[in-house]
Amino acid sequence: HGEPELSASDDPDPDSDDPAPRRVARWGARWGALSAPVTWCGMVLVTLLLGVLAWQRRWISDDGLIVVRTVRQILAGHGPVYNAIERAESSTSTLWTAVLTGVGAFGAADPAPLAVAVGGGCAVLGLFVALDGTRRLHRRHGHQGPLLVAGALVPVAVPPFWDFATSGLETGLGTLWLAAIWWLLVTLEPHASGRRRVVTALVIGLGPLVRPDFGICTLVFGAAAWSIVAPSRRDALRLVAVALALPLAYEIFRAGYYGTLVPLPALAKSAASPSWSSWSRGLGYLLDFVLPHHLWLPFGVLALLLARAWLRGRVPRPDRLVILAPVLSAVLLLVYVVSVGGDFMHGRMCLPPALLLLLPGLLWPLRRESALALLAIAAWAVVVGTRAGAHEPRDPGRSIWDERAGYVQYTKAPNPIHASDFVGASPAAARVARAVRDGERLLIIEGGRRSVPLSPGCPADVVFAVGRLGMGGAATPLDAIVADTNGLASPLGARITPTRPGVSGHEKKLPIAWLLAEHADPQAPTVGPRARAAAAAARRAMRCGELAELLESVRAPLTPRRFWANLVGSWRRTWLVIPADPHEAEERFCAR
Repeated sequence: HGEPELSASDDPDPDSDDPAPRRVARWGARWGALSAPVTWCGMVLVTLLLGVLAWQRRWISDDGLIVVRTVRQILAGHGPVYNAIERAESSTSTLWTAVLTGVGAFGAADPAPLAVAVGGGCAVLGLFVALDGTRRLHRRHGHQGPLLVAGALVPVAVPPFWDFATSGLETGLGTLWLAAIWWLLVTLEPHASGRRRVVTALVIGLGPLVRPDFGICTLVFGAAAWSIVAPSRRDALRLVAVALALPLAYEIFRAGYYGTLVPLPALAKSAASPSWSSWSRGLGYLLDFVLPHHLWLPFGVLALLLARAWLRGRVPRPDRLVILAPVLSAVLLLVYVVSVGGDFMHGRMCLPPALLLLLPGLLWPLRRESALALLAIAAWAVVVGTRAGAHEPRDPGRSIWDERAGYVQYTKAPNPIHASDFVGASPAAARVARAVRDGERLLIIEGGRRSVPLSPGCPADVVFAVGRLGMGGAATPLDAIVADTNGLASPLGARITPTRPGVSGHEKKLPIAWLLAEHADPQAPTVGPRARAAAAAARRAMRCGELAELLESVRAPLTPRRFWANLVGSWRRTWLVIPADPHEAEERFCAR
C-alpha cells in the first residue's frame, strides 16, 4: 500500500523551529506505551456492550421462525423446503440456512434458540473483527497514538442494531461477513501469497449466499481487491473462478430444484423488479431510520473527519480505494433498498449500509483537532442510547413497525426465543393442534370463523392458511401444509399482482379463493356461492398453460429430466405474473 503516512503524532522533527509540530509531537508522546492498551480496551468494551445489549433484547422474529422450519425440514430428510409437498425457497439467506442446519444437526429439539444465539454471536464477533480491520488501517498510516471508538458507538446506541443482532434472521451473519471482507481488504498486500489471494476471493464471493443484494458488495470489494493485487491473466481467471464457484453452483441448483432464479421472498416483495412508485416509500423508510435516532450527527461528523484527513493528505493513495469500497457499497445498497420501497421492519434493511459507512471510522486517532468531534459523537451516543426503546410503531401510515416490540406484546414474553412463545399466543394454532389430535381433515384459516373440509385429493391431513408464516410453521407438523397468504413460501402467491399496494414488504395477499381452490372440498357447505365460483375459476386456471407448468415444476418428482426442465425454464418462471383475481387468471392462462 505504499509508504506509510506520517501522522501528526509522529512528526519526524520535534526539535523543529515550527511550534505546531512540536505541540502535536508532545501530544502523541504523552501516551507512550498506553496507546495500545487504550485502543484495545475501547475495542473490547464496545464489543462487550453490544453483546450485553443484544442479550437483553434477544428474541426471534416470525421471519426467523420461517428459517427454523426450513432447517427442521432439512434435518427430517425432506430437503430445503417449507412444505414437504413442494419445492419452495422461503429463506432469503442460503448461507444462514446452511449454518443453522449444521448447528441444528447436533440434536436440538427447538432450533429457534440456536438461531438466536448463533446470530447474536456472529454480530458481536463481526463488530470486533471490523474494529480490528479499522485499527490495522490506521496503524498502517503510521499513527501510533490512541485510537478511540468513534463510529463503533453507533451500533451500541441505536436499538435496531441490538434487536437484529439476534431475531433469528441473517443480520448477524451479514455483519460478520461484511466485517470479514473489510478485514481481508485492509490487510491485503500487492504481493500477497497465492493462498491468501484465494481465501480473500472465496470469502468475498460468498456475498450472494449471505443475501442476494450483498452481491453488490461482492462486486465492489472484489474490484478493490483486484486493483490491489493486480493479478496476471492466469491468476485472475483462477481467482474469479474461486469467487464465483459457490454462488454459481448454488444458482444452478436453485434454478433446477426450485425452477426459479431468486428466492420466493424476492418475488413476493417485487425485489427483483422495483418500480418507480416505490421510491418515495423507500425514501420514507430511510428517513424513518435516520431521523428518530438523529443519525445525521455521527455520520456527518465522521464524514467531516474523513474528508479533512483526505484533503490534508493523511490517507495514502493506495488506501483511498480501500476506504471507498465500503462507502460505495453502502451507497449502492441504500439505492437498492430505497428503490424497492424499504421494508416493514424499522431499520432492518438500513443496518448493512450503515455498518459499511461506519467501517473506515469505527476508530479514530486522538488528536487535538479531532478531540471535539469525538466528544460530540460520544455525547450523541449517551443521549440516544439512554432514551432508546420507545416500544411503538415508527410510522403506522407506512406500515413500518418496531417488530421486536410488536412480538413482545403479541407473545407476552419479554424475550420470545422459543417457537412455543408464538404458538401459545395464537388461537388459530390451538385449532390446528385440536385438528391434528382428533384426526380432522380441515383447512384452517387464521382469523377465519370457520374451518373448511379438505378436498379428497389433498396430500395432507391439515392445512393451516396463515399470514404469520413462522408461527404457522411452528404450529403445524412437518408433513402438514402451511398455506402462506403473503407469498413468502408459495410459488403461486409470490407471483400474484399486488393486492395491497404501498404496504412495504407485504403488497401481495393471496385471495381466499386460491386457498379454497387448492385445498378445500369443492362441495363444502361452509363456502358461499360467490367464493365457490371464484375458487372454481382459480381451480381451472391452475390446470392451464404457464400456471399449470409452474405448479408442475415444484410438485412433480425431481428426476433428472425435471431438473433440466426447471433449469431451462427458470428465467421465464421468475418473471411470470399471475393476476390476483381468479377470473382474470382463468381468462389469461386458459384462453391460449
